[in-house]
Amino acid sequence: MLPKKTRLTTALFDQVFKSGRVQHSERFWMRSFLLPAGFSSRFAVAVSKKVAPTAVERNKSKRIVYKAIEMFGNDILLNKPHNLVIFGVKTSILDVSLDEIHKELINLFEKRPKIS
Repeated sequence: MLPKKTRLTTALFDQVFKSGRVQHSERFWMRSFLLPAGFSSRFAVAVSKKVAPTAVERNKSKRIVYKAIEMFGNDILLNKPHNLVIFGVKTSILDVSLDEIHKELINLFEKRPKIS
């Protein structure tokens, strides 16, 4: 699990969801919002009931994605320190390896549109 200081608060989640830019990949969607200098990056994961009908499956999916974010979090936090990002899961990822999830999240994050 990510430390609390690197997770989105409810207010920030709403702000990113309303005004963030969207990008899609095969298994994920991502909304990102750029903050002014002086703020640190924060992340959140959203899994809908359509993707994982039980709370156990949703929580397990979130834990897997948070683990993948942790794997690249330090690089992202150091190189791009002003991002608010929500990763949403499109399809069940319980049968996908952590390395595949990690690669897809990196590709999705690196290909996002530049916000000025």
